[in-house]
Amino acid sequence: MRDRVSFTPENAAAFRGELARRGVAQSVVLSTCNRCEVFLWGDEWSVKMCCSAFYLAFPDVELEGQLELRAGDEALVYLFRIAAGLESMVFGEYQILGQVKDAYRAAQTTGHVGRELDRILRDAITAAKRVKTELDIGAVPPSVCEEGMKIVNRLVGIAGKRVFVIGSGKTGSLAAFIANRRGARSVAVCNRSPERTRHLVEIVGARPVDYAARAAVIAESDIVISATASPHIVVKADELKLTHPVIFLDLASPRDIDPAVADNPLATLVSIDTIGELASGDRLERERLTARGMELVREAVAGTVRWLAGEA
Repeated sequence: MRDRVSFTPENAAAFRGELARRGVAQSVVLSTCNRCEVFLWGDEWSVKMCCSAFYLAFPDVELEGQLELRAGDEALVYLFRIAAGLESMVFGEYQILGQVKDAYRAAQTTGHVGRELDRILRDAITAAKRVKTELDIGAVPPSVCEEGMKIVNRLVGIAGKRVFVIGSGKTGSLAAFIANRRGARSVAVCNRSPERTRHLVEIVGARPVDYAARAAVIAESDIVISATASPHIVVKADELKLTHPVIFLDLASPRDIDPAVADNPLATLVSIDTIGELASGDRLERERLTARGMELVREAVAGTVRWLAGEA
């Protein structure tokens, strides 16, 4: 379901516009590696309009029973938890706060953030910073990308390997930097827009690859990392021509790499789901940090609720 329900920045803008046409003036769309959510300010009618807009946006997906609704204080606590990384696949992930900020700014730009959502999002971001500072969550593996690269390094070792990164956005760039830092023998990178690979060519000495030639480069690589915003499969199982073991790391949502790749005896596939299962961290320590984080979240939410009620 996660692969089939996600928003690009363009689709998110269109969705907010559709909500506005239905009378929901304030909405923020957050689409990340393991969530697709809409935060809106309104009433029960607004919620119904949001649900019907989901059906319109994804007509080929069976959404019956798949939409989870939260309202009032529960919704506020949930949003604040997300911003602080307490709901992330990798506990305390720092990238999620940046994604929340991006979603907030995008909605501001298109005029879909009013007085109430503006205050709510600003309070959530402020609370997230406090949680991360007071709990020193930076000591915990901070991003899905870094955790995924850690798993790859544990499985095969990155040093001395030929690494191929498909996609040169924030996640792809981070993967290329990590590969270079861990001593990869070479780093190749491709993107549908060659211009976007220039910074990686200059900074990490990556070799630019034409997007159409990616199958040939995969065949000569040891580690393949894909992190594009494509709504379609980028690495197809039936196009692989492997002659040696290759490990594939899929950091995209929806997924970039065909799950059938795992059936190839020379391929090992690490997906976002795998990362979630293998993410490191002591369970008792995570529980302690989560409990303290929730204290800070509820304190911040209480202040937001008072402001919304006109009491502050």
